[in-house]
Amino acid sequence: MLRKFVFLAVVVAAAFPSVASAVELAPGVVYKREVRMIGGQRTVVHVLKAPKPGGLYDLKPVLSNGLVTGRETVSSMQRRLSSRATLAGVNGDLFNWGSGRPSGIFLRKNLLSTRAFYDRSSLGIGVDGMLRTGFIRYTGTWQFGSNKLRILREFNHPLEQDSGVVLYSPTWGSTTPRKKGAREIVLAHVAPVGPNKDLAGKVVLRSWSTHHHIPAGGAVLQASGDRRKVLFEEAKLGHWVKLHVSLSPWWSDVKDAIGGGPRLVSGGVPIFQAGESFLPTQLLPRNPRTAVGQLADGRVVMVAVDGRASWSAGVTNSQLARLMADLGAQTAMALDAGGSTTMAFDGHVLNSPSDGGERAVADSLMVFYYGIYARKPRLPLYSPNGDGVLDLQRLYAKVVRRSQVELRLVRASDGHVAWSSIGTRRPGTVVKSLTRKLADGKWRWVASATDTKGRTSEMTRTFVTNSTLGYLRLSRSILRPARHGGSLGISFRQAREADVKVTIRTASGRVVRHLRSGDFGTGRHSMAWNVKNDAGKVVRDGRYLVRVRAVNSIGPVALAKPVTVHRRF
Repeated sequence: MLRKFVFLAVVVAAAFPSVASAVELAPGVVYKREVRMIGGQRTVVHVLKAPKPGGLYDLKPVLSNGLVTGRETVSSMQRRLSSRATLAGVNGDLFNWGSGRPSGIFLRKNLLSTRAFYDRSSLGIGVDGMLRTGFIRYTGTWQFGSNKLRILREFNHPLEQDSGVVLYSPTWGSTTPRKKGAREIVLAHVAPVGPNKDLAGKVVLRSWSTHHHIPAGGAVLQASGDRRKVLFEEAKLGHWVKLHVSLSPWWSDVKDAIGGGPRLVSGGVPIFQAGESFLPTQLLPRNPRTAVGQLADGRVVMVAVDGRASWSAGVTNSQLARLMADLGAQTAMALDAGGSTTMAFDGHVLNSPSDGGERAVADSLMVFYYGIYARKPRLPLYSPNGDGVLDLQRLYAKVVRRSQVELRLVRASDGHVAWSSIGTRRPGTVVKSLTRKLADGKWRWVASATDTKGRTSEMTRTFVTNSTLGYLRLSRSILRPARHGGSLGISFRQAREADVKVTIRTASGRVVRHLRSGDFGTGRHSMAWNVKNDAGKVVRDGRYLVRVRAVNSIGPVALAKPVTVHRRF
């Protein structure tokens, strides 16, 4: 139990900042939590900036579970892909709540999973690292032999009309959706679907029902209404069909794209009325909101605004546009808002989703970092004095591409190297465990790497070794005081002189007794608590913490241990 209480506040506070201080999450990836007055109301804004895509950095959309159907949290997507990169990002497109299908385009490595929604903007990520926004129209066709060229009404999108043909590819899911009265043609030998790409498929199954398995390397045509007869007349077993999925106008140098909208900034100027297919109820209220943009120097900026809370009012869409322009975005587009608004890094949520917890969404937009990454040390304060408390330190370095790696443990004061390792490492996480005593003071864990393409990266983490306090002991864990009080023996050791304060606190941290304070020398110190508060009264029944805090030139260090009070009166 002792391990759960010692330095608890320090560990929690160090996890992610709660004040407006910029923190480098990974090399070049910087996060800042800001409190702004927007429209006269307090608003919490989370800002993530990352280098221009290229080299060790990519900006890519991520599809939930790798499929159109279903949903997944942003943090789960990051954990799922953590062996490939270190990820930071936000939620993506609006989506169908039931199926999880994104509302607009999803394109990854030129593989199209969903088509564009023409009445809302799409975001394209160029191979040059620059972002594009625009309105993209979808059209599709199918044709058997010399028969008439037919309209492919939808792609990976259930039909909203009474009649038409839909093409379902393997990225939709394992099976096609059920549709009463519809018929299906299962195709084999279909190449991955890409924008404006001619495809072909061979008929291997004709069925008067739906919900068929979509074969890998294949596809399924689902026909409804009067298109059922037309399709079955032409789609004979063994026959080949020509398919085409068209997006226009299209960016020839874009291989990754995501839907969302509306556009927020163009040429550095905020757009207050983008004229897109959104209701006033979606744009005008103050809500949590998400956006992505690009600065003049090519850096990517992502924003998540907390809302629907007493401490953060959220923003309107127009306020979001102004915010993105104020942050320096030359181009920007909104993404899904409300309870979907999420910003996360390395599987940890950074903002406060308004649902009270993270919502599973259809897709996300992520910064992928491929260099070496060192996550925070297990202990921000390491105390290897042999008392079994905070004396096991772990240091981490993650490699996602085969690299020449150098790891060093360096004393900050004079550059002394306490430990080092150099060698070629395969993808994986290196864990260095420390159980031996290190000199008290600040230490740097330096991880550097050069991958097979000659790209170098480095990251440094710091921690403090402080063995000033140790061996906190209580004479008992349960106190049963009488009306006149009781007695609890308290002892601890000091390896260095320090200004020490000994207090008794409630489980929530409120001080009920200031027991001792002053300059304490080295050695063992003992004292007793009579189970009374500062007013001289026996404390109430409950759980308390005996806390010893010492401050010296190395810094602060604290120990805490619980005790339970059950009065006999």
